[in-house]
Order: sequence, then C-alpha cells, then structure tokens
Amino acid sequence: MNESIKLEIPFNETAEREYQQFFFRYTWKNHFTELKKAILYAIIFLFLGFFSQSKLINNSPASSIFRYGGFIFLGYIFLLLYQYFIRKKKVYKSIEEMINDFKSKDEKASFIILNKEDITIENSFSTIGAVWEKTSYKFVDKYIILSMINSNINFIFTKADLKEHDYNTLTGFLEEYSKQGKKEII
Repeated sequence: MNESIKLEIPFNETAEREYQQFFFRYTWKNHFTELKKAILYAIIFLFLGFFSQSKLINNSPASSIFRYGGFIFLGYIFLLLYQYFIRKKKVYKSIEEMINDFKSKDEKASFIILNKEDITIENSFSTIGAVWEKTSYKFVDKYIILSMINSNINFIFTKADLKEHDYNTLTGFLEEYSKQGKKEII
C-alpha cells in the first residue's frame, strides 16, 4: 500500500521573504569565514612586507614576496565583497519577483506530499519531487532546511508554517526516510 499524506503550507508573504533572506545569509556564512581569514592573512603579509624590523626580511626579496602576497589577499577580499553585494542584490530582487508572482496568481498555499518512496512539493508554478535517498534536512535555529536532489534545491520551513500534527508528520517522515545534517545554531 503506497499511501500519500498531503500537508498544506499557507502562503505568507512576510514569512516567505524572511525565509529566503535567512537562507541567503546562511549560505554566505562560510564565505564570511573565508573573508575573515583573508583579512587576517592580508594584515600579516602587509605588515611583514612593509613594517618588519627584522633584518632577515626587511632587506631581502622576502619583503617583496610578503608585499605581493598581501596585495593578492587584498584582491581576494575585494572579490569576496563584490560577489556578496552583487549576489545579495540579485537574490533580493528574485525574492521580490517570486513573491509578486505568487500574489498575482493569488496563490493561497503550497503542498508537501509525503509517501514511503519520495517527497513532492507543489504549488501553482512548479512541482518538485525527489526520492528520499536524494533528500536531506537540517535544523538551523527555528528553521528546517529541506535539501532535495543532492542539495541543489532547498526549502525552508518553521513549526509555525504547519499545524502541530502536520509538523510532527513532516519531521517524522524526514527522520525516518531522509538523511539528517547536523543541527546548527546561528
């Protein structure tokens, strides 16, 4: 018997905007770690290249190497910052377009269809499904990040989106059939 369970998620413009912005910040968290490392390395390299009092470094080709290395890290810092601001602008614009599309279609809800073989999320624009082997989930703060098709498609939910029974059903299916990532607190 292949019985499906259909859960309804009402469309909430404010919540959808919050979830998408949260996911953008969550995905860029690792890039900010890279940025912090690049800033630290740039400071160290530039200090060794320009302000070192050591006679071994100051009057040797090593000081030039440290200067070049420092400037390379500065370039990397500017590249990361440029990518962040350009990507943020594009993502926030696409969030607004998506919300406007939902409002123009008078979308009231999306649905999650669960069964033992797969999970499907559908709304009036798309139907996306994946077998459980290609699905994982992660609890991050109050959010559940559902990743489908090897983390290429992500959906964000909170307990407030679903009725208590539906939330328990969803988490039960996720725990039983999909892979769980580690819990994270931001």
